[in-house]
Amino acid sequence: MHSCPPPYRPFRGADPPHFVDRTSEEEDLGTSGVVGNALEAYKHGPSDVRFHRLVASGPAMGKTALLRALCRQVQALLGWAAVLHRCRAKERAMGLVRTQVGARVSRQWGDARAGAGGFVDGDAAWSELKAVLEHCGRTASELGRGLLIALDDVDLLGAGEAEAFGYLARRLTLERLPVAFVMTCRPWLARRFERTGNFSGTVWTSALGPFDPGEAREAIVVPAVERGVEFEDRALELACAAACGSPLAVQRIGFASWAAASGRPSVGAAEVEEALAGQVDPPTSMAAAGLDGWFPIDRPALPLRSPGVSKHARPVFSSRAGVGQGPRELAAPAR
Repeated sequence: MHSCPPPYRPFRGADPPHFVDRTSEEEDLGTSGVVGNALEAYKHGPSDVRFHRLVASGPAMGKTALLRALCRQVQALLGWAAVLHRCRAKERAMGLVRTQVGARVSRQWGDARAGAGGFVDGDAAWSELKAVLEHCGRTASELGRGLLIALDDVDLLGAGEAEAFGYLARRLTLERLPVAFVMTCRPWLARRFERTGNFSGTVWTSALGPFDPGEAREAIVVPAVERGVEFEDRALELACAAACGSPLAVQRIGFASWAAASGRPSVGAAEVEEALAGQVDPPTSMAAAGLDGWFPIDRPALPLRSPGVSKHARPVFSSRAGVGQGPRELAAPAR
């Protein structure tokens, strides 16, 4: 451990050293998590109601890490091409995604036409992207592969453009093309789509909640054990309780505790307490951990599948009941 830096990533958007695939209240996943469940849907093809997915959660809940893990898995296990685009406020993402898709498919499958453009005349971003994805979908079908489009933080786009991606997913599903969309957003956007019902039966909604105690322990223990270091039981209890289920807080506490151990082969309660004492704003509550913006949503009613009840389910609050809603959950944030 003396020469090994802390195996934790205490920054927003950073890839954790060990990805924990979490379960979701919205579906009966059994032993699978959100990523594992999505992979099963991709194997079944566009006829699976979970083929396109919208993942909703508050800040610092691991949305970006989930998309990165999913992209890696579809490439390694299914041989798919995958494109991850991190949205920025008010950008025109359609054209950017079209360029990324063309470059990826051209490089991975040797399809020069996908990267050349010229499918549609004029500046029609949606139509151009649709034409490119239709072409890539037909190529993927011939190869027995698929294409995954991962869009991170689509709520940063104009609501109209985010909604347009949903319509694009629906159009591709009708054509039975193996092109899947997975998008992450804040809960307010998912509730907006739920109310309008535009994507009912096409885009499956999952709420990504905080770590349960077992998931938090896994995120701390596995990276440490891989480097020959052990967290004592009491240290793990303190670290998990202080993190309040926040994946980002878990990484920060793990990083600081590792540094406090100063090269020793085990991390005890004293090191965790020292790490917490050194935090500028230790997450002693759900709000301080950044979870006040997380609000589990009701999955849109899907006539093709009855709702399952996961044996791992955490308490679910109904958005219709108005339980736990604060000002930030009732409407879209001001721009």
